[in-house]
Amino acid sequence: MTWKQAVIGLDVAKGASVFQAFVKRNEVYGKPEQISHTEDEFERLGDVIRRLEELTGERPVVVLEATGHYHRIIVAYLERMGIMHFIVNPLLSKRSKSTQLRKVKTDATDAWHLAEMYCRGDVQPHRRWADKITEIQHLTRQHEFMTSQFVQSKLNARALLDQACPAYEGVFRDMFSKTALQVLRLLLCETSVTEEVIRETAGSSHGKAWIRAKVERIQSMPTLSKSSASQRTALLCIVEVLLAQQEQLSQLEKKIQEEAMEIPEIELLKTIPGIGDRLAVALFAEIGDVSQFGEPKQLVAYAGLDPTVHSSGQFMATSTRITKRGSKRLRRALYLAVQCGIRGSTNEKLRTYYDKKRKEGKPYKVTVIACADKLLHHIYAILKKGTPYTV
Repeated sequence: MTWKQAVIGLDVAKGASVFQAFVKRNEVYGKPEQISHTEDEFERLGDVIRRLEELTGERPVVVLEATGHYHRIIVAYLERMGIMHFIVNPLLSKRSKSTQLRKVKTDATDAWHLAEMYCRGDVQPHRRWADKITEIQHLTRQHEFMTSQFVQSKLNARALLDQACPAYEGVFRDMFSKTALQVLRLLLCETSVTEEVIRETAGSSHGKAWIRAKVERIQSMPTLSKSSASQRTALLCIVEVLLAQQEQLSQLEKKIQEEAMEIPEIELLKTIPGIGDRLAVALFAEIGDVSQFGEPKQLVAYAGLDPTVHSSGQFMATSTRITKRGSKRLRRALYLAVQCGIRGSTNEKLRTYYDKKRKEGKPYKVTVIACADKLLHHIYAILKKGTPYTV
């Protein structure tokens, strides 16, 4: 790639960014400018782009780093305006900056380095994912976050129950079910448990007599009535949080299911033994469009499962680790898929490969990583060909 048109280097940060425009290599256009991430401020960037286009006769390109989620609002603006842009891997831009003898770190110099990378041909056009992939990724990541919060809330509730009412754990088979939490909330609020309340609390699988027996059993426990006011208040708060989180997770799962029904690739992933509805959605959300990977090794590297290479002179490292420079969410989903596949020989091919590596003396974690690599090759094949998994 050669320098064919004007370029704008854009250094992205939280809430604000700095850009530097260039007419050609090492010929700046104006001074570095800082803009806030608002529509009015984005128009300032748009004005510079239009002036450069009038000056050079070609629309300039914009080069920026992938900076967490902060760059996405700028990318959305550039896409609406139809401006060609390049999103650079931060690791590549950091390596480019390290070639300079002087150690200078400012937003203006970062913007200059990004434009210089475009000049040298070190950047490639960014592959834009389809909107359906972006939407399902937002939903699955939020579901993962909410699930972790829900687990922490249950641990806190269990610690409080062990102090206020240790025997409560034996009343319900699932002490964190919606029915169990609703009954506990009524008792903590010191609500009179009438027949009307019991009828409202009873679900489709829990009759009034069943609920009444549970309430009477809890009311007969002396520890709950003797607990301090602060313990009851804290427990009531965490119960309210658990009920709210259950409702939020239910809404997310419903929306994810609706989105997944419109994506045929998810159905292909579900044909792999050991991969169910949730894992299939999580894998697709993190892999995205498989056509962006030219070969399976690129997908393995994207997941961070490729081994590190370390050699110097006649030395060649024999004990290496995986790079972990890819998507940690994809690695987690693959790990769970391997666990489900080898348990009970659900996935016979994977289980055979697992047993083979174990017989070779490979440690457990090394074997699981090898199985994840193998599984990722299978996933790449069925998504690339559009055919179901065959045993």
